[in-house]
Amino acid sequence: MEHLTDEELAEEVRQGRQDAYRMLVKRHQTYVYTLILRMVEHPETAEDLSQEVFLKLYRTLVQYRGESKFTTWLYRLTVNLVQDYRRSQRRKPLEAMLDKVRNWFGDRSAEPEQQVVRQEEQSDMQALLASLPDKYRIIMYLYHYKQLSYQEIADIMQLPLKTVETRLYRGKTMLKQKWIEVNGNESEAPERARASAVRKP
Repeated sequence: MEHLTDEELAEEVRQGRQDAYRMLVKRHQTYVYTLILRMVEHPETAEDLSQEVFLKLYRTLVQYRGESKFTTWLYRLTVNLVQDYRRSQRRKPLEAMLDKVRNWFGDRSAEPEQQVVRQEEQSDMQALLASLPDKYRIIMYLYHYKQLSYQEIADIMQLPLKTVETRLYRGKTMLKQKWIEVNGNESEAPERARASAVRKP
């Protein structure tokens, strides 16, 4: 079972194989949870929404016909579900958003760049990343952290390719401007700090 591709496992699930469904969950539950955690404020909420994603996956897998990669389909399902959840909630203030800063890009700690970046610079940059509007922040996460292509992001977010490119560019520009506003000058620090948080393009 482990040697099967996601697409083959999806077909097995449609044929009623429960073990195939469990294998899909095992393969993707960590990333689905991490993606949701980047979009909501609390680990408990992310855990609950992760369970909802896989319940919805099981109910709707019959709709998956293989026109796109399984992961693209699953991540789009995840993003749509979280966006629906967020629309149902009142918008939280910036202070609440900053509560989740420690979760942002946390498992990039093994990168060599992070070893030479001062902790305070990293924290400042992560706070600025967390303060970006959702439509920029999630695209920067998918591109820099998950290293997805523009086309994969466009498929997941259901956006035109040009919109993805524009939002990524504007997100970087906003991040740079926020750094200048906080620190009063444009130095090498933003680039070094950003290297600890996201992959350089």
